[in-house]
Amino acid sequence: MNWRLLVGTLRQRRWGLLWFSIGLVSYSWLMVWYWPLVGQQLGELVKSFPRELITAFAGSDVDITTLGGFFQTEYLGLMWIAIVASAVILYAGRAIAGEISNGTMELLLTQPISRLRFALTRAVGLVVIVLVLAVATFLPIRVLGPAYDVDLSTKTLLLLSGSGELLMLAIGGLAFLVSALSREAGRPGAIVGGLLGVMWVGHTLAAFSDFADALEPVNLLYYWRPAQIIDKGTLPAEMWWVYGGVAVVSLAAAVLVFRRRDVA
Repeated sequence: MNWRLLVGTLRQRRWGLLWFSIGLVSYSWLMVWYWPLVGQQLGELVKSFPRELITAFAGSDVDITTLGGFFQTEYLGLMWIAIVASAVILYAGRAIAGEISNGTMELLLTQPISRLRFALTRAVGLVVIVLVLAVATFLPIRVLGPAYDVDLSTKTLLLLSGSGELLMLAIGGLAFLVSALSREAGRPGAIVGGLLGVMWVGHTLAAFSDFADALEPVNLLYYWRPAQIIDKGTLPAEMWWVYGGVAVVSLAAAVLVFRRRDVA
């Protein structure tokens, strides 16, 4: 890894990361403030919602009237995934393909840095961005929550943060791999964003279709269950293997691909 390149990379992305973080902190505060106002009334309100609407935002097995169900429906489900996926995909798309499309990759590689160290440094940058996004998401809930009757245990916050970080790394790793294969900065976002869209549709349809339900084990969104973590303090054990495996394999494959590809 090259520290100067890492610092330069993060400096280039600092404003985008800052605004994403501000948005997440604000959203987290809004949700903990909003829960005491509507939490007791959700039961009656949910009765008027179509089942398909609840499934689309939270999943088929989520009780929206609980604290976990509320957070998964209003924040940590579809909306949060869309926000953090945008952040990590933008970074990963520019990490390699962006440099090639801008014509700056050859200049970077004339510096005393190998392709391996370059790719590893950009991968470490992805990890740093994921950690910042996780802090911006979950720390405000921990700090501000008790004032609004949202008091999550340390274990719950660690499970939420750890699983959320792995999900972001899995999505970012896939985008990083596409970036290593591409010459256009926009292609990783289009491909991985489209893939996530297909996963979301499949996850939504799983409650109504046997075919979609059979595909759930290969759907990344299937393993993201913040409601279960908040309400029960548990999560599927296979989540660690699936998210961790996708993250490690995709990032390693991206490094290997970049070492061998033509960047001219």
